Amino acid sequence: IGVSPSRRVFQRWFLYPPDKTPHFHPNETTLAWLQHTYPTLPPAERPLECTLHPGEVLYFPDRWWHATLNLDTSVFISTFLG
Repeated sequence: IGVSPSRRVFQRWFLYPPDKTPHFHPNETTLAWLQHTYPTLPPAERPLECTLHPGEVLYFPDRWWHATLNLDTSVFISTFLG
């Protein structure tokens, strides 16, 4: 289980359910992925997306793939429960 509180920062989140393997490269930043890989993905292969605003909390289930892009200067702490 993932819980991500947002404090004074805007974050763009990209989420894939466990049964869909994302096209993330472990040595590539989220920004590089967004600029290079994301535009080439067919609509059916694109992740679920949301923008987390200050004060909001995002919950995502266990085993969901995810990537984040901070849209402003930030300090970020994530917690995994389970």
